[in-house]
Amino acid sequence: MMPLIAPPRLLIDEIVLVDVLALFLSIATVSVLWYGFKKIFPDEVKDIRFFLTFIIVVVPFVILVCFGGAIINYNAIATRLDRPEVLPLNDLFPPVIVGAAAFYIGQTVWLWWSWRRS
Repeated sequence: MMPLIAPPRLLIDEIVLVDVLALFLSIATVSVLWYGFKKIFPDEVKDIRFFLTFIIVVVPFVILVCFGGAIINYNAIATRLDRPEVLPLNDLFPPVIVGAAAFYIGQTVWLWWSWRRS
């Protein structure tokens, strides 16, 4: 049996930093895109079809890119530390997918609230 050795504190901080940065980067990207679309297409943004297209196409793409990069980084760090890897996702509902879905729902509610006020 392998002895349990705690990973160095610096690598734990790196994992948390990258994950939090991915979260804030995705929120900032969606916010900037939504603000830009509101300024460029002020009449189209009020249309429900435009809003639904935005939350069905743009938001998942941004989440996929940001959180995908964070997952790949976490997997590389886990490999370096001889820890269990996250990729490939084998479970039916892995925590990564559940977390991304919860974030997507929250981001969509926030966008809907912003859209509704405009």
